[in-house]
Amino acid sequence: MTGIAVGTMAALLGSALPAWSAAPAADDTGRAPRQIAAEPRPGARAVQLAPAERKMMLETAADAGSATARALQLGRQEALIPKDVIKDADGTVHTRYERTFAGLPVRGGDLVVHDRGGSRTVNKASQEAIAVPTTAAAFSAAKSEKSALAAAKQEETRETALQGQSRLVVWLGDGDSKLAWENVVNGIREDGTPSRLQVLTDATTGARLMSHEEVQNGEGVSRYNGRVQIGSVRNNDRFELTDPQRGSHQTFDAGGTFDKGTLVTDDDDVWGDGTPSDRQTAAVDAAYGVAKTWDFYHDRFGRNGIADDGRGAYSRVHYGVGYANAFWLDSCFCMTYGDGRTNDRPVTELDIAGHEMTHGVTSATAGLVYSGESGGLNEATSDIMGTAVEFFANSTGDVPDYQIGELIDLRGTGGPLRYMDQPSKETNAAGTSQDYWTAQTRKLDPHFSSGVGNHFFYLLAEGSGEKTINGIDYDSPTYDGLPVSGIGLENATTVWYRALTRYMTSTTDYAGARTATLQAAADLFGASSDTYEAVGNAWAAVNVGARYVNHIAAEAPSTRAVAVGQSVVRQIEATTTRPGGLTYSATGLPTGLSIAPGTGLISGTATAAGDFETTVVITNSAAETLTLTFVWPVFGSGGGFFINPDRYDIPNWQTIESPITVTGREGNAPSELKVTVDLVHFFIGGQVINLVAEDGTVLLVKDFVWDQGTELHQTFTVDASALPANGTWKLRVTDNTPGIFTFDPGYLDSWSLTF
Repeated sequence: MTGIAVGTMAALLGSALPAWSAAPAADDTGRAPRQIAAEPRPGARAVQLAPAERKMMLETAADAGSATARALQLGRQEALIPKDVIKDADGTVHTRYERTFAGLPVRGGDLVVHDRGGSRTVNKASQEAIAVPTTAAAFSAAKSEKSALAAAKQEETRETALQGQSRLVVWLGDGDSKLAWENVVNGIREDGTPSRLQVLTDATTGARLMSHEEVQNGEGVSRYNGRVQIGSVRNNDRFELTDPQRGSHQTFDAGGTFDKGTLVTDDDDVWGDGTPSDRQTAAVDAAYGVAKTWDFYHDRFGRNGIADDGRGAYSRVHYGVGYANAFWLDSCFCMTYGDGRTNDRPVTELDIAGHEMTHGVTSATAGLVYSGESGGLNEATSDIMGTAVEFFANSTGDVPDYQIGELIDLRGTGGPLRYMDQPSKETNAAGTSQDYWTAQTRKLDPHFSSGVGNHFFYLLAEGSGEKTINGIDYDSPTYDGLPVSGIGLENATTVWYRALTRYMTSTTDYAGARTATLQAAADLFGASSDTYEAVGNAWAAVNVGARYVNHIAAEAPSTRAVAVGQSVVRQIEATTTRPGGLTYSATGLPTGLSIAPGTGLISGTATAAGDFETTVVITNSAAETLTLTFVWPVFGSGGGFFINPDRYDIPNWQTIESPITVTGREGNAPSELKVTVDLVHFFIGGQVINLVAEDGTVLLVKDFVWDQGTELHQTFTVDASALPANGTWKLRVTDNTPGIFTFDPGYLDSWSLTF
């Protein structure tokens, strides 16, 4: 179950343009980035499956689960359980599976199998093999429950209570399989929002592996839609707010409580009067929002309801007292709306319904976990589709735009809550939304990390630079300062939806989202199309991946320092949308290094110190070129300096080893061997560091200490005089952070030896 965040309303101003349209605007040079127009390939469109047909396909997938698991070379104790299935017009079938190990659910192990007329490919949430030595827990269920309740207390949740019993699962979320206890703690958050905190506790050590809130929320204010058509049914002499055309969706009045409430009824089938004093008005807005969102997904993608099974959800309005939020919750398959802080501004805006229902769609498909970068993608997906619902409705009373919540004035500043064209314009005491990806993105609240996805989508739809859309002025910047051409909102939405439902998994991050959207664009428009390149360039514009220049995209190799006498292997990662391969040439490489013309692999042994100004030229089959320039430092130190500059991530409570091969030395190492370590971690004191010689001898570099530092940049002295200098030395780092802490994994940035 994934109950996720409410997005706030986007009120819309200005004159209307046709839905899905916008004019290109000039960049700083006066050149107008062109709007790329293209029609998706008919074969890539989804086939609308009748509920009975979808059920049959899922049953067929379940029957073939064992054979599929063997074909994917999963472990002997693993099994697959189908969750969702989509069929394209060309016959391709995309089946999404959950995994089990020895009968236990695998969290972070979901995958999607794509059958294309005999050929099969797969997208996995984790590439790691499951290796759990035992399914017997050393840490008791009772202790895990206490740990889960403590986690809820840290979140300032009140009235906490465990939901059900502890359940053993396998956790794959950090790339290393572990037996874990799964607990769900119910409670009430400070503003009255229900809390369902999912906590995973290592069943061997008792360490907390992961916790995330399944119900997340923002804030909004009602924006009525005027006179609208909504679905209802007659029951004897009363009409009920039940929509028979949309899965029998029902709307309830919670009556200021935290309960489901009562079904909204009326005696003449005329609902509400457009004012908050009539309790039916909020119900009308909620029902209308559901109807438009259902129709958007149905008409644009052939989706038959949130779970694509024809089943309607339900909505409840007038939830709580002074409750200024809204949320989607899987467990009730429902949307919930409060009346605002003053109880006269119901949070029932059209794009709120689109946002909340999309959380349900995300849960039924990719299942993006609401933490880290996948949480930002989850929130961005709801903002993206909520905005698309507005453009789909194209109401003259609710004119579409890319500003979210501009009429709410929630902070008293008079501005929108979120800006898709430049998310950093949203700044408040809690933080700032990101325009571009950084290494800190995964640590942010999803409402702020979602800025990267929102900005990408705006650029993909509309392009960069100044423009006016429906009376609203925009001026979207790019990370590299270069213009980006849009492909139009309809095509951008189609790309995102296909990536979400076919290729994203529960742990997809922004780099993975780039891969997923590029694959979706290749399916829809071809891998050599301008549209495909536009997707890549929109990601580059938010600092995710490389930009296409002359139909070539390339990332420069790592230019971290190396040492004289040290072997070097670095790969240039490049792609082209032209047929055929790429060739590589270079000038100014460090002395002793060379580049392979056919692969772009740089290798050799550095023989001279200095800062080398390097130029690499990449050429495709059409003789088009891309040039990379960078400076590559090489250290000297009389042949006695050796460095491993490669970053090594340190998984929580795990051990990593980073090697250095020493050559050209005579005799044994010195009694005062210098070991320099650059390491970043939430708890430096818990990192135990050893130097391991080639024969396995272990020399202590740094022991456990109780300090609260987060960075280590220090040179240690080690007596290695009993060991040969030449050979492979390893720096071993073990994370012994106490299990009472929760933290993001750290990393060994680099380390060196000086003889």
